[in-house]
Amino acid sequence: MSDPISAAVNLLNDVLERDPKAITKLINMRVNCNEQLANHHTVQVHKFDDIYRIGVLGLLNGALGGGPSGDIGAKGKINPNTGEFIDIKKFVDLRRDRLDVLA
Repeated sequence: MSDPISAAVNLLNDVLERDPKAITKLINMRVNCNEQLANHHTVQVHKFDDIYRIGVLGLLNGALGGGPSGDIGAKGKINPNTGEFIDIKKFVDLRRDRLDVLA
C-alpha cells in the first residue's frame, strides 16, 4: 500500500492522462485569500502583486505534506509572463530530491 502522497501523485497522473486540458486548467485556478491563510504553516499561498492567492496544489500540499515547499509538484511548460502551466506533463513526488529536508 502506498503512502498518501504517492497515492495522490498517482491519482493526479491518472486524471491528467484522462483529460490533460481540464486538469491543467484546474491546477492553474487560483483564488484570492487573506493574510491569515497565507501565513498557514503548511498550505502554500503565493503573493502576486499585493494579493495572496491559493490554488489546488497549494491546498493539497498543505493537507498531505510537511515540507515548506510542498511534497507534490508538477512538471511541464510554464508561461513565463503569468507563471501558469501551458502544458502539465506529469505530477511528481518532490520528497525524492528535496533540499529543505535534512537526512
